[in-house]
Amino acid sequence: NYNFSNYTTQIQSIALMVTQTDIYNEERRRFSLVKNQPRKIVEKVASDIEKLLAKKRKALDRLASEAERLQREHLWQDGIKVKLQFSYSMDGEGEVENPSHIKLEFVYDPNFKNNVNYSYTAVQIPTDIYKGAPVILNELNWTQALEKVFMENSQEDPSLLWQAFGSATGVTRYYPATPWKAPDKIDLYDVRRRPWYIQGASSPKDMVILVDVSGSVSGLTLKLIKASVMEMLDTLSDDDYVNVARFNEKAEAVVPCFKHLVQANVRNKKIFKDAVQQMQAKGTTDYKSGFHFAFNQLLNKTNVPRANCNKIIMLFTDGGEDRAQDVFMQYNWPNKTVRVFTFSVGQHNYDVTPLQWIACTNKGYYFEIRSICAIRINTQEYLDVLGRPMVLAGSDAKQVQWTNVYQDALVRLHDPAGRM
Repeated sequence: NYNFSNYTTQIQSIALMVTQTDIYNEERRRFSLVKNQPRKIVEKVASDIEKLLAKKRKALDRLASEAERLQREHLWQDGIKVKLQFSYSMDGEGEVENPSHIKLEFVYDPNFKNNVNYSYTAVQIPTDIYKGAPVILNELNWTQALEKVFMENSQEDPSLLWQAFGSATGVTRYYPATPWKAPDKIDLYDVRRRPWYIQGASSPKDMVILVDVSGSVSGLTLKLIKASVMEMLDTLSDDDYVNVARFNEKAEAVVPCFKHLVQANVRNKKIFKDAVQQMQAKGTTDYKSGFHFAFNQLLNKTNVPRANCNKIIMLFTDGGEDRAQDVFMQYNWPNKTVRVFTFSVGQHNYDVTPLQWIACTNKGYYFEIRSICAIRINTQEYLDVLGRPMVLAGSDAKQVQWTNVYQDALVRLHDPAGRM
């Protein structure tokens, strides 16, 4: 009962070893054995990475400095006319025929895995922004000069791939130029929602989102509130920490297992969004219950990670008469360490004066969301408010930040292979 298959395998293995030994003996003069020095290998790798990142940082510093200079020297023009050299349809099906546009030639580049033109930059503007507005046209005008900096960076560091400048108005200018092709029929790309923009536009945030789920918000208003909260979550990055609570007569976290603020990463934000979708409206409104919950989340001393920078409460409601003044006196006055932003959602005739008072007396802002069209704009304007101290701080607040590794939408739109 001898197993001939095993016997054959053993013979083959021996033959292979003999063959390899013969090859080594014949060519051994061409090889040498060197003892590895792990410390030196690690030091070399670390040095190579440091040099690589230093090149990226130098390119970024050059671009930021030039952008600041160009914006500072730009003279605003009310009746400005900007002649676009070329444009593409937003459905990504091809070039828009326009006799005044210059026909550009694109060459396939294996590094980008796409057809590009190194002589021009290209511009993307979100679909919900009027491209003929003076603020957009002025932005297109002065950012045109960034082409030179993009080209210089590319020449100095050939390893650079896409370079992009994102504006608070929503304009994205990127290099090299390539036709913008949205992955779907509707182009939802907005540079102000990208992690690299959010992390650079404001300091890290600890945020509690309060959602009014009393009976008065049922129907369309509740749908608007849910959509608004999900858009608000999209304005947060991995540097931020957040919790979401619903309230009527009492307040509770929408995700029961999130007892405290959690990191606003992709996973946690998805969990929040799923829970927000399940919310139902019932009961009466009690702002005090919501604010007690929020201040306890933000001000309690715990060992869990926090951003420990900006502290914010976001209140989404259809309106109410209570100003909850005693709660603010207990937790937030006179130092006002927590900023309160209030959002009046839906079309109604309620008195919004209490909501305005709550925001203004707690270093926040008041916003109105009357329709679905107003959601994206009003849920991201607070970033400009939080960014003002950084602007006033000048050079003291300027520092290069590195995001976590992720596939950016700009890359995905241009590169189906998903290069990192």
